Amino acid sequence: MGITSFLIGIFGAILVIIFVYPLIMVRKYGKGPSPYKWSYFVFGLLIINWLLYSTGFYTLLPIKIADLIFIPIWFFVCALGALFTIFEFKNNKAFAVPLAGFTFISFVFALFIIGITQM
Repeated sequence: MGITSFLIGIFGAILVIIFVYPLIMVRKYGKGPSPYKWSYFVFGLLIINWLLYSTGFYTLLPIKIADLIFIPIWFFVCALGALFTIFEFKNNKAFAVPLAGFTFISFVFALFIIGITQM
């Protein structure tokens, strides 16, 4: 059992938590206060970043420009996600948990990409 199996298990657990925990929180405590607008913005940035990566947007850019902006954008969005997860956890836990999960997955993916590019 290697590190890949361990990471797949962690990602599976995180995905289950991302989708199940908010449903349990809303059912148990009600909707609660609405999330901050900046939290929506950061969540949107995470989704847009994943969409740009999965559609191959970064491959359309020249190699030097793509190498220059790809990793810093990932880490900047991850840092914003971590920061706003902390702020949002005090306000609305049902929204903070998916934000934290997607931020963590994006951060690990960025580290994985750095590892692959250094080979």
